[in-house]
Amino acid sequence: MDGNWNVTSIKFTEDGVSEEFLEPGFTFKLSFDGCKLKDDEYCVMTSTSSYGGMSETESSVYRVTEEGTKLEIKDSLTSSTSEIIEIVELDKENLKLKQVDGTETTEITAKKQ
Repeated sequence: MDGNWNVTSIKFTEDGVSEEFLEPGFTFKLSFDGCKLKDDEYCVMTSTSSYGGMSETESSVYRVTEEGTKLEIKDSLTSSTSEIIEIVELDKENLKLKQVDGTETTEITAKKQ
């Protein structure tokens, strides 16, 4: 998972209606540092979004759990809450993530940079 990923699709689905989030000109990148994950250890993840000359970068911490099928993300090491995202596909070139929150599903597709 380590390295830089260019997000090619962010699809939101609610009540059976899907909408693509990435509009033309909007870029979103994920960067996972190459640390060695061990039990209960977190690594750094950075997300960068750009649109119309404006750019925003956010850092958080992550770990992979459940034998490589779940991605757990927290704002910081001291955060008491986390997001759990399903790793649908991960290989050398492709990353697909899926998060279900009640009736809303978010699917993220990315290509290795």
